Amino acid sequence: MQFTKALFVLFTAAVTQSSAKTSKPTNNWPWGLQPTGNYCPPRAASALEQQAIFDAFVRTFYVENNTTAALTNYVSEEYIQHNPYVLSGLQPAINFLKGYTVNFTFTVEHTGFDRDLAWVHLKVQDPGKPVTAIFDLYR
Repeated sequence: MQFTKALFVLFTAAVTQSSAKTSKPTNNWPWGLQPTGNYCPPRAASALEQQAIFDAFVRTFYVENNTTAALTNYVSEEYIQHNPYVLSGLQPAINFLKGYTVNFTFTVEHTGFDRDLAWVHLKVQDPGKPVTAIFDLYR
């Protein structure tokens, strides 16, 4: 199986919540696998490697809030954007997110990975606004 890195966003749901937690990055990689390097273009990867790659993407994008590095290192140039207000492709996604998430605090609540689908459930705190729960699904 190949980890395609297209990371298609299939569904995002927002639900207003009343509390927030603080994310703390860790250096504990699952099963002792630490991904290194750029994973685009895609290459063959075992299920464990795919999980480690996804975990690295989640850490970079949500915990470190470094959307440019996450997209550059883990997302294909052929990225398909399902947000009707943003064009498909890697560079339009980078441009859209570059300043958009800078004030957000993401708290990763759950992640999962099964075959060619991965998901992340998180809480987002935008200063001065209620906490929002988001669910992103990737393939």
